Amino acid sequence: MTIDRYLLRLWLGPFVGGLVLVLGVLLLGRALKLLGTVSDSVQAWSLMAQMLSLTMPYFLLLTVPMAFFLSMQNTIAGLQQSSEMDVLRASGISYTRMFRSFFVLVLMLWAALTYASMVLLPQGQLGFNNILAKVYAMKGVITFSPQRFTQGFDGITIYVDGEDKQGAYRGVILEDHRGAASVIYTAESARFDMIGSQLQLRLNSGVRLEGEGDDQRMLIFDKYVVSIPVSAGNWKRRRSGDHVTMMTPTELWQAVDKEAPGAVAEWNRRLLLPTTILVLFFFALPFSLTQKRSGKAGSMVAGIGLLVLVYNLQLMLHRQVNLGAFPGWTMWAEQGALLTLGIFLWRRAEMGRLPKIFSQTGEWAYLLHQFIMHKLGRRMGES
Repeated sequence: MTIDRYLLRLWLGPFVGGLVLVLGVLLLGRALKLLGTVSDSVQAWSLMAQMLSLTMPYFLLLTVPMAFFLSMQNTIAGLQQSSEMDVLRASGISYTRMFRSFFVLVLMLWAALTYASMVLLPQGQLGFNNILAKVYAMKGVITFSPQRFTQGFDGITIYVDGEDKQGAYRGVILEDHRGAASVIYTAESARFDMIGSQLQLRLNSGVRLEGEGDDQRMLIFDKYVVSIPVSAGNWKRRRSGDHVTMMTPTELWQAVDKEAPGAVAEWNRRLLLPTTILVLFFFALPFSLTQKRSGKAGSMVAGIGLLVLVYNLQLMLHRQVNLGAFPGWTMWAEQGALLTLGIFLWRRAEMGRLPKIFSQTGEWAYLLHQFIMHKLGRRMGES
């Protein structure tokens, strides 16, 4: 128990510090985006605080596994650099025994993140969209927040990548699910104009997709106009069933039963995001055992590379399942393959038989660091 407490104390400080730092950066970035949306409101700061709090479940789902993994790497690398790891191993203590308390902690964090993903995340999405609708209603105009899905109309979802100085939106995706079959529009740019009680979306250089599977039809266009009737007040209060990202677990499961690709992708995403912390736990040890003279740099660089790989694989498969190109089980296959690989590498590390590439990663980072510092030193000397 003394070892468990000691290792957890070493881990806790970097974990809390890293989590606060990354969360702060993400919240600051989101706050800057929201500021332009709510700045015209007399309740700007109050609304922004509410909207930021509603995005916390999603940010925690991303940052807690990252912070846990990198902090565990830092702990293992620190023990190795100070030779404490060698002493513990010479005393007959295995890696599994050293870090058994971390496994219990991972299970607790996984349970908490699963609750956040299944319950708090959709509640946050629903609350965020309702506050956004309230802001737009107070402003009396229709605008779209960049890089967010806007669901303020009956049967219409709009995404824009950004807005230029002339007021034209770029990178537009529009899903019209008012009819029996959904119609998806993608356009390089678009202008949205209010004409009477109609919102006209003038799309430029894009593609119109209608139907699914073998019945799907595609139209490439230079210009296309979509008209949307807008009720008085322009925006209405959203309900959880309006979009899969806002559905309760029961509503989402019912949509999955109907084999809707978007619902299948969202259901699997909510369950898989929390399991990322389990996957990363088993990779922490093999990715942290490097040669002593290389310091912590090599293992941390390798760990960051692993994080980029894991999250990009998840994002790619989620998109493909959402489009109906891949079945939902492929998301689980990818996560299962990574978990199996992590357990295999942990066992190899326990036996002292890790592939050489893991021990050499730190050495490569060390040599690269020395090369860069040597070059900088020479340049400063010449100047």
